[in-house]
Amino acid sequence: MHLVETYATNCGLKIDHPYILEKYFPLNMDKYITFHPWSKPAKTYDYWLDVIELIKPHLDKQGIKILQIGGKNERTLPHCHSVAGQTKISQVAYILKNSMLHLGVDSFPVHIASSYNKKIVSLYSSLYAQNAGPYWGNKDDHVTLEPDRGEGKPCFALEEYPKSINTIRPEKIAQSVVDLLGLDAKFEHI
Repeated sequence: MHLVETYATNCGLKIDHPYILEKYFPLNMDKYITFHPWSKPAKTYDYWLDVIELIKPHLDKQGIKILQIGGKNERTLPHCHSVAGQTKISQVAYILKNSMLHLGVDSFPVHIASSYNKKIVSLYSSLYAQNAGPYWGNKDDHVTLEPDRGEGKPCFALEEYPKSINTIRPEKIAQSVVDLLGLDAKFEHI
């Protein structure tokens, strides 16, 4: 059962399409993907720079920028334009609504993006993607990546050692991004 369904059942509420107040945020770019790399320790992927360096040349050919969103104390990754710490949730909603794709970890921006029917590539580790992944939007436009756990289960904790999320190959993430954007690129070692 998805977490949204669990909350609705426990609260006796009907699930409907979400609404969030959007507020304009000025950007100096027209074509961009949003990128939210940081979350709780078990959900934070350590190889984002590898992913960015794989996709950047292909995005550059199309004039697509990478716009990093998040909190004020979050480190900005190279090759990204950052508005982290400069936005309120309503401004993040505006930014996500106008993006081409959202890339990131299991976090609130994934759910905002799904409410706008955006293309999404998201990583899951401490929860199953089927229970915590994007709920709204076209499921064909959602790539939810999880570690190969074999017969194991997620840790269901905020911290995990070793971090299973780090077993997801950067090439697999990069391939998911370019595929959803319809770009012609193939990455080895998937």
